[in-house]
Amino acid sequence: MTTLTKTGLLSLVTLTLIGCGDTYSSKDSNNDNNRLKSLNRTVNFLTDTDGMSLYTFDKDTLNQSNCDAECQKIWPLFVGANTTSEDIKVLDGTDHLAYRKHPLYYFVNDNAIGNVNGDNIKNVWHLLYAPKSSNDSQTEYSAETMTQTYLTDKDGRTLYTFDKDTEGVSNCYGACEETWPIYYNSNVQSVPTTLKTSDFTTISRDANKSKTGVLKQTAYKGKPLYYFTPDAKKSGVTKGDWVKGVWHVVEISAQKTSTVVASPYTAEAVEKGKVIFTNPAKCSSCHGADGQTKPLGVDNIIARYGDAELITKKLKDMRDNGNPNNRNSAMVSVASGLSDEAIINLSAFVATLKK
Repeated sequence: MTTLTKTGLLSLVTLTLIGCGDTYSSKDSNNDNNRLKSLNRTVNFLTDTDGMSLYTFDKDTLNQSNCDAECQKIWPLFVGANTTSEDIKVLDGTDHLAYRKHPLYYFVNDNAIGNVNGDNIKNVWHLLYAPKSSNDSQTEYSAETMTQTYLTDKDGRTLYTFDKDTEGVSNCYGACEETWPIYYNSNVQSVPTTLKTSDFTTISRDANKSKTGVLKQTAYKGKPLYYFTPDAKKSGVTKGDWVKGVWHVVEISAQKTSTVVASPYTAEAVEKGKVIFTNPAKCSSCHGADGQTKPLGVDNIIARYGDAELITKKLKDMRDNGNPNNRNSAMVSVASGLSDEAIINLSAFVATLKK
């Protein structure tokens, strides 16, 4: 990580966040459009009435279990009977219960209530984050919560996959593509940590079927990506998850909330930091509206950093220790007036500007 120079932090209070467009698709008008991001949400998972965790299997198809006898030694079936629930039903000719057509299982190594040892095993077994509207008498919601990290576009809008698609092929056309607008980014260059840009490809859509005329679509590991219209283009909204049992957020990771150290660099902090940065009395004339200008001719473009913790450390040092190394006096003056909260907010915002 490059060390901030004595003039390099001048832009921390002046940058302007690139605005959102009016359409769902990325226009590639600037590098920020080439980024994919992630957000966290806190969710309960589905259990049986004793509190034991239930799982789904990616290799199953709708209403069909593909876990054979050997598989079931590790993943015992969750069995029961049909009730009045619209969500929990038995598979035809069996007593194996499914949630919205997805067969449900236990994990043999979950030995106590609250165990989630089967989650994400081989990336095909997953806890079930069912919407709270589910009310079958044979299931409950976990007492503990998970913090799930999921994929979004550059503006924090949730991206979804469709179970009825096949690898590299979209089966969402007509009214479907109006409710589930296509996500397309022709040049994905930056993705959340643990993901690879090579996992994101472009597929072609069928011009004879498309109602909207969008003929290119971005896919993640072969799965086409979509938005959900009722999310209203808002950051952090996940209304499309588990709709009709076939639409899902793209999970990046998940862990017990009790083990997660909450980050102060939230979406709310970014917005508050933006307000401070866009104050015309601050430093935008030095570093540029997008943080790409060299301040006072020094090759220290602030948009490079992208590390909120580093920026916080530098700002606090400047505020608390003044000007021992001939730092720029204007920046020292600005930093001296910042509260801890303001520094967190500024740092959160600056970190979003990395190119």
